[in-house]
Amino acid sequence: MTTPPPTVEERVSTLETRLETVLPTLATKEDIARLEGMMNAMEERLGGRINATEGRMDANNERLEGKMNAMEKRLEGRMNVNNERLEGKMDAMNERLEGKMNAMGYQLLIRFTGVMAAVAAIAVAAARFL
Repeated sequence: MTTPPPTVEERVSTLETRLETVLPTLATKEDIARLEGMMNAMEERLGGRINATEGRMDANNERLEGKMNAMEKRLEGRMNVNNERLEGKMDAMNERLEGKMNAMGYQLLIRFTGVMAAVAAIAVAAARFL
C-alpha cells in the first residue's frame, strides 16, 4: 500500500509552518541599516588606525635612514683613515725596498768592477807570455 499524496491543504500548511519558523530569523531593513552603520564606524576606526600606523612607520623609516647615513659616514671616515695609514706603510716599505735594491746594485757594480779588473789583469799577464 502506498500512501496517497498530500492534499493541497496539507502542503500549504507545511509551507506555512516552515515560513513561520524561518521568518523571525530574517533580517529587517532596520537590522541591515544598523549593521551598515556599524560597518561604517568600524571602517572609519580602521582607517584612522591605518593612518596612524603609516605615520609611525614613516617616522621610524626616517629615523632608521638617519642612523644608516650616520653609520655610513663613520664607516667611510674609518676606511679613509685606514687607507691613508696603509698607503703610508706601503710607501715606507717601498722606500726601504728601493734602498736595499740600490745597495745591492752598488755591491754588484763593485763586484763586477773587481771581476773585470781581475780579468784585465789575467789578460795582461797572458799577453806577456805570448
